[in-house]
Amino acid sequence: MLYSLILFADDVAKQVGDKQEPGPIWTNPMFMIMILMAAFFFIVILPGQRRRQREQEQLMAGMKKNDEVVTASGIIGIVYNIKEGSEEVVLKIDDNARIRVLKSSIVRIIKKDETPATPAAAAPTTTTDTSIKPS
Repeated sequence: MLYSLILFADDVAKQVGDKQEPGPIWTNPMFMIMILMAAFFFIVILPGQRRRQREQEQLMAGMKKNDEVVTASGIIGIVYNIKEGSEEVVLKIDDNARIRVLKSSIVRIIKKDETPATPAAAAPTTTTDTSIKPS
């Protein structure tokens, strides 16, 4: 008896499912989500990637010998040699120590006039006595 009810319910579901016609593609929620994701990519992500790439190219174009640079791994060195035909730069880290790194690993050029800001030394120290003195 239970088996026949399951078969009957399955048969009714097939008949009802066959009568429904699919709507237009733009009414599908998955289609709308895909459209929103594509719009997000083209409006937010792609311009940011292009801006970062343009900044990296400007950094590489402005790099010259004896510039102090910082690599992505945090190594600070002075540009000793720039190989024109390849993507390599030789950095001098110490008197007798030189390493070869890729140009793409250099993230920043440290300017000669940059000095580290010390917030304690820069702030004036003034004290005011707010205690009440007995008269």
